[in-house]
Amino acid sequence: MLPMSLTDTAYYTRRAINWGILGVIAYILLRIFWSIFIAVFVIFFPPKAIPPNHAFGKLPTIKFPAAAPDPAKLVFQLQTIEGDVPKASESANVYFMPKKAPNLLALNNAQEFAGQLEFNPTPIQESKNIYRFNDQEFPLRRLRYDIVSSNFIVRYAFEQDPSVFLERSFPAPDTIKQEAINMLTTYDLYNDDLSSGSPEVTYWKLNGTTLVPVGSLSQADAVRIDFFRTPIGGMKIFTASPGEAPVSLIFSGASHRKKRLLQLAYTHWPIDIQTFASYGLKTSAQAWQELQSGMGYIARYPTGGDTAVIRNVYLGYYDSYEVQTYLQPVFVFEGDNGFMAYVPAIAAPWTE
Repeated sequence: MLPMSLTDTAYYTRRAINWGILGVIAYILLRIFWSIFIAVFVIFFPPKAIPPNHAFGKLPTIKFPAAAPDPAKLVFQLQTIEGDVPKASESANVYFMPKKAPNLLALNNAQEFAGQLEFNPTPIQESKNIYRFNDQEFPLRRLRYDIVSSNFIVRYAFEQDPSVFLERSFPAPDTIKQEAINMLTTYDLYNDDLSSGSPEVTYWKLNGTTLVPVGSLSQADAVRIDFFRTPIGGMKIFTASPGEAPVSLIFSGASHRKKRLLQLAYTHWPIDIQTFASYGLKTSAQAWQELQSGMGYIARYPTGGDTAVIRNVYLGYYDSYEVQTYLQPVFVFEGDNGFMAYVPAIAAPWTE
């Protein structure tokens, strides 16, 4: 067999390159056509969703606070982009919320905590679980502590001492956030749940005996930091008072540390995100009908009138200030002039 000449080698090399290029182009085209085929197939033959397992059995009814104004007086108008309530997911996860076991040292622990905050450690029992601790130096400063849940509130009664607002020494917002984080960390309250969330700073001004929100630090008599939980599965977590987190601090501009902290509210119910069950949900149309029938909870009434213009409808989770066994989903109706309402989302017959 005669050896190939340089001409033959060049010829076969060109052919190999051409075939290689054609092969690459064919591969790319096949990938494109296959992707289009899969996309079209999924549209016409969507995969069946995994049915809810309802592993926790029947869930307790969500207990919303009693609404002060009459929701029946509201006129609801749905003005979403879709022109109707958007279709929601057919199921969602429900998460277990473990409770602390009874502790014989609970009262002792509360007294020790009160001492750390410079309160008189001698408790005054207000109810079975709630104890009050007073500050002998500043009688307007008090601590109310739940010895079962370890939730508490420290509050300075500024309504009776407007002098706390005479000084207006406020650092930058990021510095205020860090001051709040440092305070929670000092008392071993800054857990993973809070650190993974997003603290938000708002500004407040004294109006009579109450604090009302204002738009800037230059107008503020006090600064509030709310520690919101991080969303779960892309769904936000809401409280009975939108814009307020269960853990929050309010600072005045006073230089004295006991007058500087106007309030530290700490309500924290742990969520076990590893222990959950899936439940079927109402349709968004059904939730909309229930809201109009007065079966929802009006978390925030519209300012300036009795008409609730609703722009957005979506799913979220409801985090109660009261003890609850499960973190359950709700439909959130959000609209103009601050309006917000919740409707329980779990479908019958899986709620009590």
